[in-house]
Amino acid sequence: MIDNVGHFMLNPSAFIIANPIVLNSINQNLIGGIPAINNLRTFFSLSTNTVHGVPGLLDYPTLRMQPIGAAPVLHQPGGGVLNTIDAMYCRAANGGDGFNIMPFCDISTVPAPADAHFLFTTGMNGCSMIIASAVPVGAAPLAPGSWRILHDHDHRSIAAWVAAGYTVQFACYADIAEAGVLGPHIHSYNPNNYPWGYDAGAHFGFSLRIVTNFLYWNGANWSFNSRHYHASGIHILNVDSPPAFAGATSTQTIII
Repeated sequence: MIDNVGHFMLNPSAFIIANPIVLNSINQNLIGGIPAINNLRTFFSLSTNTVHGVPGLLDYPTLRMQPIGAAPVLHQPGGGVLNTIDAMYCRAANGGDGFNIMPFCDISTVPAPADAHFLFTTGMNGCSMIIASAVPVGAAPLAPGSWRILHDHDHRSIAAWVAAGYTVQFACYADIAEAGVLGPHIHSYNPNNYPWGYDAGAHFGFSLRIVTNFLYWNGANWSFNSRHYHASGIHILNVDSPPAFAGATSTQTIII
């Protein structure tokens, strides 16, 4: 088992360039079922399975939430405890959730040393991430100097968010056209317009593109970090663009 936390913490934005962060086991270590909907702060391990000390062909750094309210899960040979990342976890909204009942996480615009400096969410392949600097009456209050993070399953347009009374500080969509407007704070996490599914060949079959998006405070700014990977059944493929699709890497870091 390779513990990737130290390498990741040195420079998260550089880490994801060479290392997709896989989310297929993000909740596997939870106890007591579904986590708190809002403002969940917890710890994540980031480990890679190995065979005789060497990662397998289909083994990549995997993010796993550690049990809430219990000791960290023992993964290392001999009972060693993996290092962990102190982070917020923003659950995705359900389809059809109203604006003011969607799960959310609030973060400080300038976090203190004791605050979490990371925010993870579940894999995205069509949803949008919205960062709001103000919310309407009827929503849970947002403290001054804070931003609200929401993972919108319905990827509603910026106009819809504004009409609902939200002030959008930043947004990232799978398809930039869904935002409805363009601007310096509106981005795409699929900038090359790669397809979401393709045939990975006789051995793997249909492969689904998944995107790991997370926020990171670098001491001066929050950044939005994005990296694609592919899931084909139980197999994870480190493929940035499908065969026959050229273009720049889909990995990106955007300063908010």
